[in-house]
Amino acid sequence: MWEAFVVLFWWVLFGGSHILLSSSFVRPQLIAKVGERPFQGIYSLVAFATFIPLAMYYGNHKHTGVQFWHSFLGLELIAKDFNVLLMAFAFVLLVSGLVARPPSSMMPASGVPEAYGVTRITRHPTFAAIFLFGIAHCLMNGTLTDLIFFGGFSVFSWIGAAHQDGRKVIDVPGYAAFKEQTSFVPFAAIIDKRQPLNVSELRWVVVVIALVVFYIVRAHHTGWFGGARMIF
Repeated sequence: MWEAFVVLFWWVLFGGSHILLSSSFVRPQLIAKVGERPFQGIYSLVAFATFIPLAMYYGNHKHTGVQFWHSFLGLELIAKDFNVLLMAFAFVLLVSGLVARPPSSMMPASGVPEAYGVTRITRHPTFAAIFLFGIAHCLMNGTLTDLIFFGGFSVFSWIGAAHQDGRKVIDVPGYAAFKEQTSFVPFAAIIDKRQPLNVSELRWVVVVIALVVFYIVRAHHTGWFGGARMIF
């Protein structure tokens, strides 16, 4: 149980420092005092100083605490298949978001915020990818420490996306309309007809590259990160 609390502590420290430093109150003051580039350096340094201990501690104490499930409700094959689908999609969103520089990103492309390509699916491709990563790994890892660690990615991404939206609605002209016309949850805006699904706008070379990277990571997952806990 103690291990789960320590993981939660580091998540609160990591997420809280992110939100505090990027808030509309703290961020402008720090930039005014030290400049944009030094602020980015401080932001990155704090992120590394809190996330690395989180990951290292979990790596040394994974699969500890109360066991809620071994695989999702004991359905091993379904859990595995769903994990693969979610992670493949997460890689596509992540790489597409990094290449596209959507209006929701830290360093967006110039111009009026407008839904196009991957942002018709989700306005936060990177955060949505992290959100799916957390869910996919919770399906395969069912102890309390596992769920707090991997669930933390989903919670952090949801809160981070909402926080970024709130700041950009104030700071970026036209972002409020972009927010209303799109969704954080993938395909939600398409399902409720706020956006069309225009596959011709997607960068298919990027999609293929993302899937290749996913395949490489999955092929070496056991050696690099360890295997999933799937014992019945």
